[in-house]
Amino acid sequence: MTSRRLLLLTPLLAAACEELRTPAAPPPAVLAGAPQAGAPLRAAVQATAAAFAREGAALAGHPAEAALALARLEALEMEVTNGRAWPSLSPSIGFAMRTARDENRAALGAARSAAGADVVRALSATAARLRAGDRAGAEAALAAPIFEPGGAPTLDRLGDLGPLPAAEQAMAALAREVRRLDLDRGWAGAGNWWQAGAPGAITDGLGAGY
Repeated sequence: MTSRRLLLLTPLLAAACEELRTPAAPPPAVLAGAPQAGAPLRAAVQATAAAFAREGAALAGHPAEAALALARLEALEMEVTNGRAWPSLSPSIGFAMRTARDENRAALGAARSAAGADVVRALSATAARLRAGDRAGAEAALAAPIFEPGGAPTLDRLGDLGPLPAAEQAMAALAREVRRLDLDRGWAGAGNWWQAGAPGAITDGLGAGY
């Protein structure tokens, strides 16, 4: 009887071990490139919260920075919704991030039904093209039906999004929750590099910049 049970359990144990050996997929690249030492995901939260401070006033007239900030908020909203990095977040954070995402999309003219990953890729490409001085490439990245009307008019909107109060509030709330999780050691994954920093980085306690 014992041998039979072991035979039945062996495939399950093997699958569990394989799952433990397989690293979790990293977050979108837009979240891994925030200019901050330490843990990239914490740095992305900090950078995005700073970008939307004062209702995003500093983004006015800076379409490349606006595209990057919008892309990061989209990507962070997906991380919050998936509960991957922060499974113990307050449910109110998810609601706030979704509200901010919808506000941002309305300001830019992005389709509310568009897949988040598609919006992140398009906005990331737009920011990269603008920083390279390639306006035509940036316009091409803002294509319909993800953006309406798309192209040059949508690119012009990036420089004049107007006040984004929901984004400011949502990012401030997420930053507070990240600080709480740092203090409580409430991060998932027990050391994924984008949460805890690169190997050898000192990220215990308050982490990068918190």
